[in-house]
Amino acid sequence: MRRRLFLASSLLAASLLAACSLLAPPSYTLSAAELQTIVAKSFPRSYPLLGLLQLDVQAPSLQLLPETNRIQATMRAEMSGKVLPHRLDGTMVLDFALRYSPADHSLRATQVQVQSLQMNGLPEAMEAMLHAYAPRAAEHAMEDVVVHTLRQEDLDRLDKAAGLPATFQVTAEGLRIEFVKPQDAK
Repeated sequence: MRRRLFLASSLLAASLLAACSLLAPPSYTLSAAELQTIVAKSFPRSYPLLGLLQLDVQAPSLQLLPETNRIQATMRAEMSGKVLPHRLDGTMVLDFALRYSPADHSLRATQVQVQSLQMNGLPEAMEAMLHAYAPRAAEHAMEDVVVHTLRQEDLDRLDKAAGLPATFQVTAEGLRIEFVKPQDAK
């Protein structure tokens, strides 16, 4: 009798676990290396500054910031233009949060904040102008950069489960993407 009861309870537990896994929203984690590869596809990029300068940035080195749920990007930058005697090199460091774009099922940079922009050999007179205007221009230009596009297998699962992207959590392991069903999102 105990054996039958144990077998029945084991089957019930296994059935419940299987049902829960079918009901659980799909999720996955992109490693920092995977994010780095994806973001690198959007670079190099060029940005005009005030019609006088050109800021060119290379693919960034990413750092995950789990404590603020943001990602930091450090990139090599070069500046050239009519008012400079030669190209200047330097670095730009910024961080950003993520937002979901349903139009193309992508995660995009949002709330971009330039933490620093340093150009080596910049004439003093231009340094004040650079620090006054370049961060806002860079923040505007980096807004909406594609960080990740949902994979076809995820879109197929979403269609079957009628799920929607719910949360994007930056963790020490990478970017965790979780989905919920529409009734759970309300």
